[in-house]
Amino acid sequence: RIPAFTPEGERQIQESRDLKAQFNEFDHPELRPIAERCLVSYGSPAGPPMLPTTGYNSNYTIVQTADHVLIMTEMVHDARIIRIGDGPRLPEHVRPWFGDSWGRWEGDVLVVETTNIYLRQEFSGNVGATLAGGQDPHPSEQMKVTERFSRVDDETVLYEFTVDDPTVYTETWGGQIPMVALNQNLYEYACQEGNYGLENILSGARYQERMEAEEASDSRRD
Repeated sequence: RIPAFTPEGERQIQESRDLKAQFNEFDHPELRPIAERCLVSYGSPAGPPMLPTTGYNSNYTIVQTADHVLIMTEMVHDARIIRIGDGPRLPEHVRPWFGDSWGRWEGDVLVVETTNIYLRQEFSGNVGATLAGGQDPHPSEQMKVTERFSRVDDETVLYEFTVDDPTVYTETWGGQIPMVALNQNLYEYACQEGNYGLENILSGARYQERMEAEEASDSRRD
């Protein structure tokens, strides 16, 4: 359950809607959702938090070394790198996709804390964060996500998360998801390579605008 938004969160929602209202959603590529532009996956299942998309391709490849954990999503093959240890954090103004994630071991449990989350980052439950969406507030500069990866058995990892963003949400929230091994390789996700759909969408919108302008001109002459 996602809690209610704070007044600031509600203000952000209205601000996004007001900004969107100034444009036609097909005016230019930047108004299209970030996933449609292949920047990150739909709903950003790479996280944080790592939540399944509402569609498909919600599987992961997880690679562990002594000082890093790599989590690669099936959709759009996002790669999230978690550093293990107590190294220097990124400066506050540096905010990459998926944030700055650092992990530590508490016994057999990997605990990951992520800050510096990109302010336009999407995640399931916040999928309106893009300009084209505008239904939910985006993460604030104070947002922190804590994740726990626990090995339950040879086939299952229990994933738990907590989202703490007092600027946007009235209380912390979280959940847990059991992740079951596939025991097979993931095939390459291919969606946008050679995609002519966006070009057609934009050119079609320009054609429609020209037709409307010509009709308006003809009506004035009449």
